[in-house]
Amino acid sequence: MRSVLPRQPALIAALTGLVLTTVACGSDSSSKTSEKGSMTVLVTQEARSLDPIVASLSQITGGTQAAAVFDVLMWIDPKTGKAEPQLAESATGAPGGLVWTLRLRPDLKFSDGTPLDAEAVKFNWDRHADPANKSMQARVVAGLGVAVTDNRTLTITLPAPNAHFDKVIAHNLAFVGSPKAIKADPKGFGSKPVGAGPYRVKSWVRDQQLVLERNPKYWQGSGKPPLKELILKPVVDQSQRMAMLNANQAHVLTTAQAKLVSDSQKAGLPVATEGKSGGFVTLFNTSRPPFDDPRARRAFALIMDPADRAKVVTDGAGKPLATFLRQGSEFVAADATMPSNDKVEAQRLLDALAAEGKPLSFTYSTYNSPGSHLTAEYWLGQVAKMKNVTMKTEFLEGTQYLQKVQIQRQFDAGEFVLSFDDPEPVLYNFLHSKGQDNHMQWKNPAVDRALDEARATTDPQVRRADYAEVQRELVKDVPLFAYEQSFTAAIRAKDTKVTGLTVFEDGLIRFDLLGLA
Repeated sequence: MRSVLPRQPALIAALTGLVLTTVACGSDSSSKTSEKGSMTVLVTQEARSLDPIVASLSQITGGTQAAAVFDVLMWIDPKTGKAEPQLAESATGAPGGLVWTLRLRPDLKFSDGTPLDAEAVKFNWDRHADPANKSMQARVVAGLGVAVTDNRTLTITLPAPNAHFDKVIAHNLAFVGSPKAIKADPKGFGSKPVGAGPYRVKSWVRDQQLVLERNPKYWQGSGKPPLKELILKPVVDQSQRMAMLNANQAHVLTTAQAKLVSDSQKAGLPVATEGKSGGFVTLFNTSRPPFDDPRARRAFALIMDPADRAKVVTDGAGKPLATFLRQGSEFVAADATMPSNDKVEAQRLLDALAAEGKPLSFTYSTYNSPGSHLTAEYWLGQVAKMKNVTMKTEFLEGTQYLQKVQIQRQFDAGEFVLSFDDPEPVLYNFLHSKGQDNHMQWKNPAVDRALDEARATTDPQVRRADYAEVQRELVKDVPLFAYEQSFTAAIRAKDTKVTGLTVFEDGLIRFDLLGLA
């Protein structure tokens, strides 16, 4: 969000997180690596870059790796939905929500010894704003007035009121790189990142492993982080990930894949899960045919049966969702039920489109992974039962998908996953016509108004009414088809005692806390 997030066997979160402080069950014996204070964590896929203009707080865009190297200015606690300080000491808004003050902790240093001060934060945010960098956060910083008040303080003037800008910092602007290292090699910084996080890069063999060592200049001081070494391995295949935990070749992984969780539970691996709002979805590009016509979007949704797909694709482990915000959320609109599984109405819509000379024909873009292949094959099977509709599939590698669907937005329909606790700022980013994650290019004036109003207030009643309107417009206009509930899970090896496992966003880890008993 995750940044935001597509489905694949080693998927991302991202929404947003869970907190685990219990110790894993198992014997007291540890592997040779754990005796040296080393831990191996499996990540969803290789990061194409750890430069903050590319990496974001999502497992599929290098968020796990970046969190270890940079730490975060702030983070959103999944238990409360509030933004909590980390490298920052505080973020406070003036009445009206137009002016915010960000205060840093004292004496912060990057691992190269240079100061992480207010000027460093401004330098990083200015990089997002520079069009030449094509930052994924460019729209977030557009119109921001950022002034350095003193060595530890920035004053931020927003283009429009936002009573929740601290959550924007936590979700979109959390990573800060060393200006000295960036200036020395701006193109190579993504492969040789320098941050102020708990770990610094020791070695990186692409598609094999990123080896990190404890950062002696880390701000929390002696004993933090608890590990001497952290190894991050990108492993895409679901069965291989579980097999590595079973064989104690890895210690921890996080996932949003229901079948992996179910299989791990059956194998006796320790698993902790937490439900999220959002879910696995099919995005429609509403800016061009055929899905610029809402009838085409609704027809696709009505063809599909999420409950049947869960049985076929996930052996019943995945849970179909009814509402886009999870049941139990204070913001859920119980009457806003997502459309699905009405093939009679779907055929009527398809026939109407064909009668106008617009028979539905589209390409479905998704990841080149076993899980994504299964879902695409299921959709194809359902479409084959209908008339006046043709569906093709396109399977892309991770970076190809990111470029085509999320950056260039040259697609008809595509797979995605969205996970969040509090709606702000994820729903604004994803659904507002000016949101940087609005890959659907959806423009709905009622939704824009509601999202603008919701982010300008802290009144729970007003926010509930606004987000209810957003959910009803989703059901009415169908810019996406949501078919499986979102969650975040942490899975641990049986014979390892893991301490301080704290997960946030779509499955990122607080590496300053993670250790071995």
